[in-house]
Amino acid sequence: MSDVPVVRWGPLRLDVEIGVEGTVVLMTVLVVALDDGIEDFVVAGQIILGPLIATFAAHLFSRVLARRARQDLPPPTRSEIRGLARHASQFLLLGVVPMAVVVLGGVSDWYDPVTAIDAVIWLGLAFLVVIGGIGGWRARRFLGALRGAVGAGVLGLVVLLLRLVLEH
Repeated sequence: MSDVPVVRWGPLRLDVEIGVEGTVVLMTVLVVALDDGIEDFVVAGQIILGPLIATFAAHLFSRVLARRARQDLPPPTRSEIRGLARHASQFLLLGVVPMAVVVLGGVSDWYDPVTAIDAVIWLGLAFLVVIGGIGGWRARRFLGALRGAVGAGVLGLVVLLLRLVLEH
């Protein structure tokens, strides 16, 4: 896993791929869920946690399976599987801010569940722009940061366009 592009945040080493992929998956599920309707904050929380837990499990399974399938290496040890699980748990970390938005709305009654999910989608777009900029900065400083941020923003806007398509 040493070849995985990471962003350091304190002691955390966050995988850029997981950040982008997990955010796009979550945004897409939320956009589709908005089209179907969201009854309450519990459902909103389930809509956030469900795809992140499933993506975590799928990522962990695929990494272990890929390692197991390599004939030039022995099967992964329990320690290696724990390391893969720690790495894949970053999908779960992506749910912290969205769940905070949902819980805050649920306990404060400041906004409804649809507004909470809508805010999470826009926060996802902002996160994509930030992570794109950070990833680009590491490659080519200012110009790379600009390109990365714009590219990630366009990716997020594609997901938002899906929302427009579903609404009409």
